[in-house]
Amino acid sequence: MAADAQVTFPSFPGAGSHSDKLNRFTGYFPDPYLDYASTQMPRSLYDVFQWAEYVWLTYGVYRIASQRVVRYFLTNIELMDASDDEKQKYEEFLKNFKIMSELALAGDNLMTYGNSFVSLRIPFRRYLECPKCHLSRPIEGMNYSWSGWKFQGACNSPKCNYSGEFSRIDRRSVEQDKLGVKHWSPYEIRILYHPITAEHTYYWDIPAWFRAEIKKGTKFYLEQTPWEVIEAIKNNQMLKFNRDYIYHMREEVVSGVTTFGWGIPRILGNFKQAWYIQTLKRYNEAIALDYIVPWRVITPHPGTSREADPILHMNMNNFQSRVLSMFKQHRMDPASIHALPFPINMQLLGAEGKNLAPVELIDHGTDEFLNAQGVPAELYRGTLQVQAMPVALRLFERTWVHLVQSQNDLLNWLFTKISDRMNWENMSGRLQPVTLADDIEKKQIQLQLAAGSMISRQTAWAPFNINFREEIKRMFEEEEYAQEQMAQKQERAAQKQELQTTMAQGAAGQLVPTMPGAAPGMMPGGGAPGMMPGGGAPGMMPGGGAPMPGGAGMPMVAGSAPTAAGQVTPDDLMLQAEQIAYQMLSMPYEMRRSELLKIKKSNETLHALVISKMQTIRQQAQTQGGFAALQQAVGAGAGAGM
Repeated sequence: MAADAQVTFPSFPGAGSHSDKLNRFTGYFPDPYLDYASTQMPRSLYDVFQWAEYVWLTYGVYRIASQRVVRYFLTNIELMDASDDEKQKYEEFLKNFKIMSELALAGDNLMTYGNSFVSLRIPFRRYLECPKCHLSRPIEGMNYSWSGWKFQGACNSPKCNYSGEFSRIDRRSVEQDKLGVKHWSPYEIRILYHPITAEHTYYWDIPAWFRAEIKKGTKFYLEQTPWEVIEAIKNNQMLKFNRDYIYHMREEVVSGVTTFGWGIPRILGNFKQAWYIQTLKRYNEAIALDYIVPWRVITPHPGTSREADPILHMNMNNFQSRVLSMFKQHRMDPASIHALPFPINMQLLGAEGKNLAPVELIDHGTDEFLNAQGVPAELYRGTLQVQAMPVALRLFERTWVHLVQSQNDLLNWLFTKISDRMNWENMSGRLQPVTLADDIEKKQIQLQLAAGSMISRQTAWAPFNINFREEIKRMFEEEEYAQEQMAQKQERAAQKQELQTTMAQGAAGQLVPTMPGAAPGMMPGGGAPGMMPGGGAPGMMPGGGAPMPGGAGMPMVAGSAPTAAGQVTPDDLMLQAEQIAYQMLSMPYEMRRSELLKIKKSNETLHALVISKMQTIRQQAQTQGGFAALQQAVGAGAGAGM
């Protein structure tokens, strides 16, 4: 942005600039276009803006209908032409950036004014530097004054006593969350337009109140206003924006209408209809004031004869005062009792407002107005018939194709500015095309094509607002979580089973578990205490095999079983670890712990292998059905290891 000298902007041509008259028969017939609404139409561009803004703010039906049109097309954003990492970074940034709110506001401005001016607000921090010691500090924490368009103050450094003018330093902020979108008021924008090249140069006509605040040195504005703006105020100039600093969305009109680069609000074409609806509402308001609540009129009841008629024999002023006093007392005390010396009559006047109110005319005028704005009244009320909905929605979407294109262009313009500012990879994107909510058949076809690998799953899942990459990550996370929970459950079950076995052994005075049907103190399979399963002698393997290394049925802790050549192979070590693991599982917890400590002191490798093998056996046993299966595995595994 830069300050610029005064620029002369051409004015719009007047209503009588064309030589030809539209109506050549005004002398013969009344002009049908010379109606009441034509006399009230705005005559300048800024009058059009003010009137359109007033209708937007005061006519709720029009405002909500326009907002629904804008938000109907605000679908999810598809990011393209970048890597997955860059897309994920942009998605997180756009979520914090509140991009949908910004697009919605830009669309509302376009619907209201026919123009929307948008720029990217880049944050900065202002510092003041001492020219003597060159100490710079943020301006927010300094005590300074504003005089002669310069910052004056005293340096607080202990080694510097400088007092006078400070140098200004503006540094751009690197914080992402400070980036934002600035929506400019169309009343403050001036456009210099070339009729041949269609080039636009934009200026900011700085408001008078803001100029006054800067001139008197209000700190809140001095600390946050770009210096180019302050220089433009100092020189009493407008601010000229750099090329491509402003993105301008506008409602285009036919080429015969000279707008000098401005858009014309769509509602201006429906001015007469809006004026007609407001006229009906004004008269409806008058009817509501006068004809909705009835008037209550009280009169004396006439007598049957001249002598009995109270009207002929009493003072009417006294009658009126007594009746009004009675009403006043009744309002203060509804339960009070009143008396009159003669009967009275009460009549209700008015209350025919329901019959007089032009409800049907207002509804018809509103429907015609919304249809002229491109919003079907049926869609607004949610009463579209199912049979006609696909065709009607397609026509509706084609009517607003320029709105979607403008939003996509604005989105890519913001991507370019953000990538340049943050030094990110260039990105392009678009709003997902609007799909019919009831087009179930189309969605099913897409899912079938994706299942047959004819289209990508992301394309098939997009109408359901499902991100394929995110769902794959979540599926893997769920699978990992399920496996972790299953492992923890199995470990807890093994520990519980082991504790129950130990407690049962301690209560029976046994060192080994007793299987159902066996005598106390007997090994599974009917062996005596100290015997291995199958009835073998102490230290024997199941089935009467040779003694386990180490003798007496105890694990060998001094080393591994040597081969014929006096060397221990990895296979021998694994076999020995497997045999010891099966033997350890048949011991009580305390004994097993003691033996494992002995093994660890003599051979850490064997100890690690035994621990690993015991865990494997436990997991297999839990899978096969608990402690009974564990005992069977011990017997079978010991036999296989011989």
